[in-house]
Amino acid sequence: MIFALNHHPHITRSIRDLLALWLTCCCFATFGVSCAQEHPEPQATLWNCGDSSPVIAAHYMPWFSNPETNPTPGVGWKHWNWAGPAVRHDPTSRREDGLRDLAATKYPLIGPYSSNNEAVIRYHFETARAAGIEAMIVIWYGPGSETDAVIPKLLEVAEATGLKISLCYEEKINWAPFRAPASRKDLVDSAQRDLAYLLEKYSTDPAYLTRAGKPVVFQFNYWGEDEMGRRNILPHEWQRIFDGLARPLSYVRQNQDDAFHPPIGGRYLWFTKDENHIESFGVKARAQIDEGQLEYFVGMASPEFDDSGVNGWGNGTRATPGAGLSLFKDTFERAWRNGPEMIQLVTWNDFNEGTVIEPTLENGFQYLDALEVWLGEKTGREVDLEDNRAPFQRYIENASEAERNEVPHPADEVVDRESKLDVVIPNYLETLE
Repeated sequence: MIFALNHHPHITRSIRDLLALWLTCCCFATFGVSCAQEHPEPQATLWNCGDSSPVIAAHYMPWFSNPETNPTPGVGWKHWNWAGPAVRHDPTSRREDGLRDLAATKYPLIGPYSSNNEAVIRYHFETARAAGIEAMIVIWYGPGSETDAVIPKLLEVAEATGLKISLCYEEKINWAPFRAPASRKDLVDSAQRDLAYLLEKYSTDPAYLTRAGKPVVFQFNYWGEDEMGRRNILPHEWQRIFDGLARPLSYVRQNQDDAFHPPIGGRYLWFTKDENHIESFGVKARAQIDEGQLEYFVGMASPEFDDSGVNGWGNGTRATPGAGLSLFKDTFERAWRNGPEMIQLVTWNDFNEGTVIEPTLENGFQYLDALEVWLGEKTGREVDLEDNRAPFQRYIENASEAERNEVPHPADEVVDRESKLDVVIPNYLETLE
């Protein structure tokens, strides 16, 4: 209505302004918070990954290994196995249905793979692009780590497939074998070296994600305290780190802690089933943007959560069932509120925690098909569900014998299966404790 008033030829500007103010006040009084959550869309030109707004990204794990298909000789099973006291999974053994015993509640449609296999990366990225995903946020443990070794290949395939890549830095402090600083100064220096390495080696790649010309870096927070104090890099320490870098970053910190903004310009929400936390995250972030304390924020959508394959990393299983598309749809809708510049899908392929939108035997292409349909409804993007399946067919056609042997027998049936796109439980989060 306000748009129509602004373009009506017989209403003067002053009257239009008064009417707009009156309508806005009525809107707040009548609809409360839900109306207040509507904000102008962010400028998509800030980002180098297309003209959509918000940007659709997915969190990506690059750490899997299957020795049968790993192009690097001598590398064994990684992240498909788990050997804890309460739960054990050994992919060299087979379940009753003939599938490998994986530390996961879902089975990848191409079978357990190696993350440094270029054919696998291409299949992932082509499939993601077909469904409307524009960027991958890749977990990164720093220079020389196993996750670091695969980044050049990810960037190469990303450029070829039209995706962008951002790295997600692990803050882990005094957590072997990642980082053990001798002092707070040592902590600052080591983080600065890591980010300087990232800037020099990756940030100028044409496939690296940027916002306002600055390379985007996400961060997973650590927690706890020890003899050095809080096991987080503190706000004033971040300022020293940023001041010592050759060029500015667009840095995005996990969750909300006002003390970090500024110097950190962005924040993102990780998986949670708490509707109140999701709501307050967006509302507070928007208020801080309006106050100039924060530059932007990233919302979250996730299909489900189940880390029983690794027994909650040894601490006991946590699970939030997806109820079909119910959780995914509810978190997807909530993620758009308050004007985020990006929505992060949690995740593309964290099989250990079960937050997987990558095609699987159990879910097929359901999550990707639903995402594409919902994006079409939100943005007018053309919907073509057949092209979600084409990368899988190309992968099979070009697969080596070892790669083809890992593809489970029912995979073809899953590809041909029509996705169920109905939502079983609307407003699903409201039903969860």
